[in-house]
Amino acid sequence: MEYYQTIQNRTAQTAAVINQWLPTLSLGGVTAAELLGRSAARAALAQARDDALAAFDAADNAENRAFLALQALTIALPKVAEGELDDAVAAESALLDLLSPVYAIAPRTPESALERGRKLTSALTRINDYFAGLTPARPPVTSGGKGVGEVSAAMAALPGVAQALEDRAAEVTAARSALRTAATALDRLNKRFYSRLKAEARDHPALAQALAQITTTAAGLPAILGIRKILQGGADNRQLLVSYTNGSYDDSATSSVEWQVVGVDASFAHSAPANPSGNAIGPFASGQTVKLRTRVHNGNRMINGSVRTLTIT
Repeated sequence: MEYYQTIQNRTAQTAAVINQWLPTLSLGGVTAAELLGRSAARAALAQARDDALAAFDAADNAENRAFLALQALTIALPKVAEGELDDAVAAESALLDLLSPVYAIAPRTPESALERGRKLTSALTRINDYFAGLTPARPPVTSGGKGVGEVSAAMAALPGVAQALEDRAAEVTAARSALRTAATALDRLNKRFYSRLKAEARDHPALAQALAQITTTAAGLPAILGIRKILQGGADNRQLLVSYTNGSYDDSATSSVEWQVVGVDASFAHSAPANPSGNAIGPFASGQTVKLRTRVHNGNRMINGSVRTLTIT
């Protein structure tokens, strides 16, 4: 279970004790029924957070696909251009020099791919103009049927998907904050009810005994193994590549990643030991939607991470 669910469990335990021994008890106008209602509302907030995470993961993969498309072009096209130019010809030797600034930039990130793409576009435009002016004219530089036009299109697409990713990330932050705030408020209310029950139990031996049914501490609860990214890739581009939040892996605990295929598995039926450097799970079929989460067990207690969802494209 997740941390907010441990708070919900305490709420259910508290309400059960109240209903059995002090059914008319209220605190600031909050009854046991109202306490349970507030607990149930946290489930809707958790779902909103899960939905925001799913949208974020989809946007993250859209940006990654756009980046990889641009990266591939900026790597392939300079090599083709270099092969088409003869450095023994003065004009072509000068054109080869235009590729040096391109090669100076390694397109390892979207930002560097855009920078390389801009320099490549300038170089290819001049190279293509030179080829067009020859007699007979030579075709423009392409790789797999793609050339400077596709580079420009890929460059134009990347900022939009990058902004969409930032927007989805902001929505995740807001959804997580809403759930955390609500869970904290419920936790405080649970504790206030427990203090009131303890006071009532001084003259109520059966109630005093029943208080043992309420879990009052989070001691021993392991830390969550956070998922940083889920990207489609790996073998035949049909795996999910899972990376974890820095510093969240605890080598003194047992950590795993669990997953289920929507419409195929009834629950999280598959698991693998979590590797702190990341996991590659699958492969999956195109169109399958996969839900996954982390689980950490420290020998005493267990905690799950939030559910992440991605559809294989």
